[in-house]
Amino acid sequence: MKKFFLICCFLTAFVSSQAQEITAKYKKAFVSEAFQLNGYGQIVADFSQNPALGQARMNANNSIDLARVILFATGKLGEQRQFGYMLMFDAGPNTALQEIYGEWLPCDAVNLRFGQSKTPFTIENPMSASRMETIFPSRSVSAMAGSSGDFNQYAGTGGVKAGRDAGLALYGKAFAKDDFFLLEYSAGLYNGTGLNTKDENNHKDFIGTAYFQPIKGLKIGGSIYAGKLNTDSIGVLPAGNHNRDAFAVGGVFDGKHFYARSEYIANSTGNIDRQGIYASAVWKIIPSKWEILGKCDFYDSDRSISQNEITDYTFGINYYLAYLTKIQLNYIYSDNKLQGVNHSVAVQLQVFF
Repeated sequence: MKKFFLICCFLTAFVSSQAQEITAKYKKAFVSEAFQLNGYGQIVADFSQNPALGQARMNANNSIDLARVILFATGKLGEQRQFGYMLMFDAGPNTALQEIYGEWLPCDAVNLRFGQSKTPFTIENPMSASRMETIFPSRSVSAMAGSSGDFNQYAGTGGVKAGRDAGLALYGKAFAKDDFFLLEYSAGLYNGTGLNTKDENNHKDFIGTAYFQPIKGLKIGGSIYAGKLNTDSIGVLPAGNHNRDAFAVGGVFDGKHFYARSEYIANSTGNIDRQGIYASAVWKIIPSKWEILGKCDFYDSDRSISQNEITDYTFGINYYLAYLTKIQLNYIYSDNKLQGVNHSVAVQLQVFF
């Protein structure tokens, strides 16, 4: 019996040692300063009274859908770790290379990025879908920052452009104060045609942003967009090259128990002027565990047409199972002045690794 006990102890120690060695090899292969592999997936169940008016734009009154499966690799290379990179791929259902860029990172105040990434127009657009407080993004941001509903879906190969574009940008943080920076900025030139699409003209679009942080957690500022969009005749714009100018002003507060974000956005593309404003607030009942939220999102797709506005009111609860792994429950009341009212309930499971 004693020999059996000793053998069991030896085997346990051996297996534990092998497990630690395998874990160490895994960490060395997949988690290091030079290479980190992460990802997340989102599954959404959406129940809508009138699917044509809902955020998800479904063809059925209820549906369970795989929203996205994202894999991304990041790292910093070189002896001084001054070269960074990002490679992001959406494995489905809308399979596409989302981002690929390289960065020169000499200091906090001056960084240079070249490649395809989320554009820095508005506060919300650069945010990862994995960190959004609501299941669906703000309609006003999606429609005017190069994502679902924006006019650049009629350029090039068409399709949703996901708020991303290829370009060259200078960005950074300046004026350090204690453990935060007073100023964050970005300025860059982009194709203006969106995700995985070549430029359709010889004009590069300019995007500039500046946000001030007078106290830790509070940022206020805005963005400007100046460009040209060459479209075909599929959409509401006639074929040709159109001026595409926009600006956004807003702010965000991120505290231990409270988070809030709001922006006003105006966009003029061709002869169509659009505007929108949203405000979102989150009460972190138990930080990193329970959240209650509310959001109001107003969007006017053509200011020359009366009774053309859509307002979405969202109320929700988020429960975190682990870091960025959460269950979200949203009730959305949509008031469409042209088409009527829609009630919908959405549940999303997000798994992050």
